[in-house]
Amino acid sequence: MPVDSFLLFAAALAILFFTPGPGNVAMVARTLDAGPAHGFIYGAGIITGDIFWLTIAVTGLTAVADRIGPAGWIIKIVGVLILLWFAWRAFQSFRYPSIVAIKTPSRLGLAATYFAGIAMPLTNPKPIIFYLTLLPSFFDLEGVNMQVYLAMVAIMLGMYALTATVHVGLAHKARNWLQKKGIKRWADALTALVMLAVAALLIAR
Repeated sequence: MPVDSFLLFAAALAILFFTPGPGNVAMVARTLDAGPAHGFIYGAGIITGDIFWLTIAVTGLTAVADRIGPAGWIIKIVGVLILLWFAWRAFQSFRYPSIVAIKTPSRLGLAATYFAGIAMPLTNPKPIIFYLTLLPSFFDLEGVNMQVYLAMVAIMLGMYALTATVHVGLAHKARNWLQKKGIKRWADALTALVMLAVAALLIAR
């Protein structure tokens, strides 16, 4: 497989991942609300969904995209409910500011964050269009073997690490600053509104 194909793929992923969208916004919001662990885990959920669509594309199982309808709705509804729960928790933090600024991540909370991240690309038209429609512009999918597939996944994971580090890192710094200034409760209010907006966008698609 030509090297320039991988370079073009990486460049396209950079645009896809860094373009402002509900996934990035939600990742930042989770960081502001619950800390960097949740931000990275939310991003890990997003990249898991993206790898799912990549796998569907390279294996020629594009018909799965048409058959995912009912399951997609279940995933979407569960994802929306989790986002609404996040919004409620953030709103409660706004109403009753905690004396302890740092929240200790729980396994259940991280699992919910991860699933919410997965729900985003599985029900989002942007990654579906990219992997199922635009991917053949970079690769001859019939010539993709296991080595090429693993190289593509490695590139995706590398771009995820870069994207998440930038977004979560900046959000974490902002979170610390807000805590020091004693105005994090207003960031919690904004976080609640962002989660509500992302949930509404997810259910409307």
